[in-house]
Amino acid sequence: MQSFHCFGREDVNWLARSLLRRSVTDAEVPLLSGSSSEDAPPPRVGPGAYAAAAGPLAFTFGSWFTWTAVGVAFPVLGLFLIASAGSLAAATYETLPVLATTHIATLGWVTLTIMGGAMQMAPALLGARVRGERLVPGQYGLFAFSVLVMLAGFLRGQFVVVAAGGAGVNLASWWFIAIIASTIAAAGEKRSVVSPHIPVAVLCFALVLLWGTLLAANLRWAFWPALFIGHRGLIIHLTLGLGGWFGLMVVGTFYRLVPIMHGARVASARRGWAILYLGVLAVAGALGGVGSGAVWMLHAAALLAAGGLVLFASEVLHVLAHRRSRAPDLNVSHWYAVVAYSAALACAGVGWGAGWLQSDPASRLGECVVVLFLLGWVTQAILGQLYKVTPFLMWYYRATIPDVAAIPRQPAPYNPRPGRVALVLSNAGVACLVGGIWTGAAGLAVVGAVQWATAALIVTYMLAYRWIPSAISGALVFEWRWRIS
Repeated sequence: MQSFHCFGREDVNWLARSLLRRSVTDAEVPLLSGSSSEDAPPPRVGPGAYAAAAGPLAFTFGSWFTWTAVGVAFPVLGLFLIASAGSLAAATYETLPVLATTHIATLGWVTLTIMGGAMQMAPALLGARVRGERLVPGQYGLFAFSVLVMLAGFLRGQFVVVAAGGAGVNLASWWFIAIIASTIAAAGEKRSVVSPHIPVAVLCFALVLLWGTLLAANLRWAFWPALFIGHRGLIIHLTLGLGGWFGLMVVGTFYRLVPIMHGARVASARRGWAILYLGVLAVAGALGGVGSGAVWMLHAAALLAAGGLVLFASEVLHVLAHRRSRAPDLNVSHWYAVVAYSAALACAGVGWGAGWLQSDPASRLGECVVVLFLLGWVTQAILGQLYKVTPFLMWYYRATIPDVAAIPRQPAPYNPRPGRVALVLSNAGVACLVGGIWTGAAGLAVVGAVQWATAALIVTYMLAYRWIPSAISGALVFEWRWRIS
């Protein structure tokens, strides 16, 4: 049975051998920050750091995925959210602007981020080259273009165009799956670092891709009318995408990265497996309930999901409580936000599963859950990891310091003050948006959307554009690399 104790000392040494022993200033964070260091503490330079000077900032096609997600999709999502807030408050979530907003969030924001993280972290975690990396530019281009085609189809109400874009997204996503699967397969014994949650999440991703294309075609040609009854097709799509692809991917990423970044072990290997089993059973129960019309299966799925969220929240709290560094850290703050969302979602699951929580219309509760999960739970997990993993990737691609093995003992590598503002605004925005949807108050929903969009713009500036002036002026040495690994 695969262990959930993550990395031992040897693994930490191996993974950290490329890390400089110091903090990171704004001017040094690749893809993600800029020239000013006023928001970061002065760099702390350890022995040997000067002797092994860092190389140029390396920008690869792996970086393009994450940069596009953070620098383009994230702020655009905020603007679309403002435009869609009124429809969400009116419980008319199947309007074309809402569908466009949803796909910006799921494909442009979250999925592109996952792809970028996988492309860049695979060499660091597996110690192996990305297989077929010369084809990655084509895969990136096809995926990004196809998402744009889908959005254009939604905005114009042309579902043939949506289906065509969906076919392109499918092809590019299968391409990505093949690249990552072959890279893991070629890694030999080192592939054991991949959490078992991640292959299951990728399987759900494959299913949601196929189902999404089928739904788009059905909207145009209506060859499966039963999918329109009770929004069955949409519920299946959301279950596979949110619960299976995003949910299990976040959990798997947590188990493999967060403990090593904070120098703490998870509480129990069995708890990790229990979360996986509960997640799979919840997804399966929801699919079975929707397909058969058995309401009891849907209630059982909600209770199973709630149980998994409670176990996951307890695991996160355990790791954060045992972290080595007590310095202010945005990664820690965002994971505490994930814990809060886990508790809220678990309460909603128990309340609805037990028949205590209802809404009028019934879709309002579903909308609230989706917003809490996608814009809250998933987004907070992503933002927290960006502050921690991006500096590590900079170190990995810029230098090789073999005698450094102290990731968790270092101060937070990137902890800008504006990040705190974005943290507060993003969570306040979700709270107001959910409140507006639940009460039908369009004004409150719009206020929440504006807050969330403002947070997105702040994060985008810090993490996608702030470094560019330094690169243009020559203060930050920039190097374009076609190869990822």
